[in-house]
Amino acid sequence: MKHILIAALIGTFALPAAANNLTQLQRGAQVALHNYGYHDVDVTELNTAQLAQIRHLAGSGKGHGDIRGSIGAVVRNGIVNFLRG
Repeated sequence: MKHILIAALIGTFALPAAANNLTQLQRGAQVALHNYGYHDVDVTELNTAQLAQIRHLAGSGKGHGDIRGSIGAVVRNGIVNFLRG
């Protein structure tokens, strides 16, 4: 019985395989992105400054809509800079 409980707990709290390769900053930004509706953003494509801005915004204490809009601007700015090349 103990082994079943331990296996269930490990399965519940284990991260997906892809998440194991992320840095702590990437994982934190990924959680923030998911919390604010940006599920399709690949954190491995964002630079360190963008990741830090997203983490900062998520903990800023502003309203949900303000944070969501600001995070969107950070993500879009990265796309614009990429397209400018």
